[in-house]
Amino acid sequence: MANQLSPTLALERSARQTTWLILLGAGVMFLILQFGVTFLVSMMDLTWSALIGTAVMLAFVLALERLVFARRPVEALSALGWGRANPRAMLVAVILSVAMLAFFPVVSLVWGVPMELRSDWLWILAGAIALNGIGEETLFRGFIFGHLRRAGLSFVRAGLIALLIFTAIHLLLFAQNPFVVALAGTVIALVASFPLAFLFERAGFSIWPTVILHVATHTIRLVAIPEPYSMAVLVAWLGLQILMPFLIWIFRGNLLKEQLQRAMPLAERIN
Repeated sequence: MANQLSPTLALERSARQTTWLILLGAGVMFLILQFGVTFLVSMMDLTWSALIGTAVMLAFVLALERLVFARRPVEALSALGWGRANPRAMLVAVILSVAMLAFFPVVSLVWGVPMELRSDWLWILAGAIALNGIGEETLFRGFIFGHLRRAGLSFVRAGLIALLIFTAIHLLLFAQNPFVVALAGTVIALVASFPLAFLFERAGFSIWPTVILHVATHTIRLVAIPEPYSMAVLVAWLGLQILMPFLIWIFRGNLLKEQLQRAMPLAERIN
């Protein structure tokens, strides 16, 4: 029939429709995380807000996976990057995280800055793992980037869309932070998006290495820094975060040398 689409055009239309569904779902997930946590924090502490906000977002995305992609919870979690990660990608994440944590004793020794863990550091860490680690990595790497790849987009196209969304969202930092801090946070989002997407793929489409790295970037919240030094230490820490994503590429020829086709069992082939 004249109005019947060719198989290629039908696939392209299906891919476009799937892409828009992914972006719409991502928008709702972000609203739950950002504004849900902001609303809850007026009634309880940040960690409880993070735990509840992340749980609600996960419940939403599991329902979305069932309705849109007909995936049962276990299948959905696997598609969202909750599966077992390549051990070598995990090792890369641990190496880089340990390098980041070395910042604190080095700065304390070189600058003479007195530092100590906050009394509630474990509770703060729990909130960072829930919100910044599991919540945000499920959203940005698992759902947005991972699903765009499965919709047939190339690494570069999927990565670029994820980068634009990730960076745009970080522009909200300008509403709540000093200009220098907000600018550095936005630059970090800009430079980290592609390296983290690469690590995610080489991990076997698993979020756990990027969860480790993402949580590590928030460990400065666990440390009490005296006021005369706090801004200088924070700016130095943010500078380290701008540099750190580039170090992922160092491992491209060794620990992260997996062939992409072997590292993406649930994904479409690379274009």
